[in-house]
Amino acid sequence: MDFSIKTTLGISSFVLLTSLSAKASDVVYVPAYCAPQALTVFVTNKTSEPQRLWTQVRFDGELQELHHDIDAKSQIKIAGAQFLPSQMGFSIKSWTKNSLQITTRCDESLSIPLSDLTSPQVSHWLPSNVKSVKVHLLNLFLKFNTVKLQAFNKAGSVIGEKEVLIEKYYDTSSFKWTLPENAARIEVIGQERLHSLLFYDQFGEEKLSPAVALKPVTLPLDDQKTYFLVSTKDARPEESFVIALKDDQQIATAREQIKNPSLEKIIVAGIELGNGGFNRAFKSRDKSPYSWSVNRVDAFADFAHIDCDGSPDLTEERLEQKLNEGGRICFWRYRIIKELSPSEVASGTLKP
Repeated sequence: MDFSIKTTLGISSFVLLTSLSAKASDVVYVPAYCAPQALTVFVTNKTSEPQRLWTQVRFDGELQELHHDIDAKSQIKIAGAQFLPSQMGFSIKSWTKNSLQITTRCDESLSIPLSDLTSPQVSHWLPSNVKSVKVHLLNLFLKFNTVKLQAFNKAGSVIGEKEVLIEKYYDTSSFKWTLPENAARIEVIGQERLHSLLFYDQFGEEKLSPAVALKPVTLPLDDQKTYFLVSTKDARPEESFVIALKDDQQIATAREQIKNPSLEKIIVAGIELGNGGFNRAFKSRDKSPYSWSVNRVDAFADFAHIDCDGSPDLTEERLEQKLNEGGRICFWRYRIIKELSPSEVASGTLKP
């Protein structure tokens, strides 16, 4: 096992990782719910091949990673104090999808299976006789994130509301919420991407209510733009993003890409902070809106520089760095594959 290498990702590291963008990775999230000295991460390799994962911590705009190797069909334990200098939110990335089972434990409390949900709108379901919950909200947006919580009883009536402002990227808001009567579910509604943990007490034992994204977040319906889905040509693509065009010539060129896939044009574009009201991860489980969007298409090119290669998820993961470097993308393996209706973009549901 090798636990020794710690990297601060700069331009050269970004280029190295983008060269591996053909493989979609798994990223799971952990709010700052536990002190590092009490935290243990358990990783089980479900495959017959050695695997690698990275713990990811953010300091003043920089992403720092510590890698860990795990043998086939084995388990390792990672102490929180090994990579966390203080109680703070973090993420864990594995390069091969569905290869690892990752859980955390705080001292001798229950083991928590980690999730990749980033949807701004999730539900936490509760059993009977629950009037008090502990909530941990992790902000996954580069700027502040306003989050509204609503508690509902068994009849579906609102019995409590709460609003929380999380000011910084990867900050956690933690609080105990006591309600006037038993709650059946808690709805968490953020303005931007976030991740939540919710615990409740049952017969003196703390339990976890996993977050569930019941349906994709609804985005504003805008029929003044023409939308296109951009993804790889794999049989089962794992990542995609959306562009919105207004220029007639660009729209015609994009449609030609769909009619004649052999043209193989790379989209060279600029990006900005915010989903723009249209950009979402259509291939993800929760269809979550991204924190970035294409604000201009510069070219449909035959070739592009390696510095702007990558993938939609990698851009999300390293968005602050990407924006600081000029906000330019040209994902080599990604092509326009489908024209989308405004209702598809708004609802997050693709028509057959």
